[in-house]
Amino acid sequence: MPGLFGREGAQPAPPTRPAAAGDARSDAASTPDRRLTWLDRMRPFRERREREVSIDGALRALERQLRDEHSTLGDLIDAWNAVVPAPLQGIARIVGVAQGTLTVAVATSGASYELSRALRGGLERRLLEKLPPRVKRIKVKVVGEA
Repeated sequence: MPGLFGREGAQPAPPTRPAAAGDARSDAASTPDRRLTWLDRMRPFRERREREVSIDGALRALERQLRDEHSTLGDLIDAWNAVVPAPLQGIARIVGVAQGTLTVAVATSGASYELSRALRGGLERRLLEKLPPRVKRIKVKVVGEA
């Protein structure tokens, strides 16, 4: 007894539409054309892409990073450059602001000592007057590379 889903024997052919009287192509002739058209459409997605070896992507990423950093820290950097003496600007960089604390990174403990002395000597008070109200204190952090 054959099964309900035609498991025994050949499966039935899919239904076909009858050819119209004015139809020049038959279904048998149009099937390869449709397949070739489909293959032509899919070819750009399947072929290997050339690897981009230019530096444009890296430059765009760096530009985006600097633009984001400037939008979040721009006012702080401007105030820092206006108040801090040039020798101290060269040894320190602003890392960010979190919960009212401005974090400044330096490369060595000697630079940290020098900046901390300047901050205690009145530089912190002048900076806090110039900085936006979201900054309440300044923290110096030693990192490997400032």
